[in-house]
Amino acid sequence: MNIDFLCSAVLRSSFGLSMGSIWQHLGVELSSLKISDEERAEIFLEILRRLMLGGNLKLALNGEYLSGSVNEQIEIIKLAWPICPEEDDLDGFGFWFLTTAPAGVVWLTPEGQEVWT
Repeated sequence: MNIDFLCSAVLRSSFGLSMGSIWQHLGVELSSLKISDEERAEIFLEILRRLMLGGNLKLALNGEYLSGSVNEQIEIIKLAWPICPEEDDLDGFGFWFLTTAPAGVVWLTPEGQEVWT
């Protein structure tokens, strides 16, 4: 599995969409691989981290960007991640992303415009 390829694929397929959509699009990219939910979550967090470091997105909540380093912000998502998610928490309806996630994504265009989700 090439994480750089996955990051590029998710960026192309999910730009401007919500964190839940990023999760779903990553699932499509990983569908041919036999990986655990825990591995998929780690890959998801790594892709978020790389997109943040690359200047493609930021994390925000209630109209305010999260503070702290990229790694600290990713840790906030990781600590809130459901340990034993119900089917609709992450896949299906993605309720966790809508109701419990401690942040959402703000995409940044190459021109510096913000796309809030």
